[in-house]
Amino acid sequence: MLKTIVLGITGSVSAVNSFNIARELKRRGFKVVAVLSDDAKKFVTPELMKFACDEVLEEFDESYHVRFLGYGGEADLLLIAPATANTISKIAHGIADTNVTLVALTALGSGKPVLVAPAMHLAMYEAIKDNLEILRSKGVEEIKPKFEGLKAKLAEVERIVLHVERALSSDEFKGKRVVVTSGPTFEFIDPIRFISNKSSGRMGNELALEFWRRKAEVVLISSKPIEIDPPNFKVVKVVSVKDMLDAVLKEIENCDLFVCASAPSDFVVDRVDSKIKTTEELVLKLKQAPKIIKEVRKVYDGPIIGFKAETGLSDEELIEVAKRKMEEDKLEMVVANDVKERGMGTVDTRVVIVTPKRVEWVKGLKRDVAKRIVNAYVEDYL
Repeated sequence: MLKTIVLGITGSVSAVNSFNIARELKRRGFKVVAVLSDDAKKFVTPELMKFACDEVLEEFDESYHVRFLGYGGEADLLLIAPATANTISKIAHGIADTNVTLVALTALGSGKPVLVAPAMHLAMYEAIKDNLEILRSKGVEEIKPKFEGLKAKLAEVERIVLHVERALSSDEFKGKRVVVTSGPTFEFIDPIRFISNKSSGRMGNELALEFWRRKAEVVLISSKPIEIDPPNFKVVKVVSVKDMLDAVLKEIENCDLFVCASAPSDFVVDRVDSKIKTTEELVLKLKQAPKIIKEVRKVYDGPIIGFKAETGLSDEELIEVAKRKMEEDKLEMVVANDVKERGMGTVDTRVVIVTPKRVEWVKGLKRDVAKRIVNAYVEDYL
């Protein structure tokens, strides 16, 4: 059954972004009902929002707020984006004189999750910090604005939607610390040239986000990390396989799960400090790079999810390779795929999930595959 989001829109110029917020929520599988304050209608019309929402509440009766956000109401969450200084302050002090503040107080009283995404001038944001603290004490979650110059701008659409997903996701990893690696590494030959591979980092990044949605504290170690910066989500940017290994060994302490979804180089080369001339033939001597999982296993005996990329194998051969890796490296799970078929550098993939309890093929967008991988781990180990 679809979960229902009430999107409260208030009178900020950032209200023009509400259409895209609603549309992205719909794309992620939510039902969206919009509530506009009178001031919000100066920037975005109810007619426009109808194209992005399942319903726009225009003609209000005495019980619309109860219908959606009262005890047993139809909605699962209230998102106010943008939230003006005026709206935030009114909610903090129990004033319900607009459509949006009315649904907000109803949601707070009934225990529905409430998220606010402030948008205003920086000076005003500084002035309402006490009111934001009051809201936090009532269980309201703030989606931090982007601070640019003298403005506290509305957070990016992707970050807002991620917060909604996290608020409504299960919490199997609450209080857990998960370290994830993603992306290729770059082994430089000289200041310009390097050895690398086609990995986009998308699979590992999607896994990191899925663990974060489920309330984990996440550390993402990557050469191609995600661009957003949610709370409890630490990004460590790396370049070489040595950088990645050093970062993993540092972050692995007090870790509850390590997910090695990166594609580090298998070989390194001695780097020269200046650009190599192209007037003659060049022969490179490659040395084997350290294997991250094998090095981690020397100091960490906790659970590990590993990945294995192969080319040109049959399904049966790929399964055997995954089982062998799981046994050799003492892994809880191996996710294997044939990157010649699809996977490396693409938005979709086909993988086999192998644990002592399952052999399961999964195909689809990497975001959906990441969700299935996490579900499989939960089902088999939690």
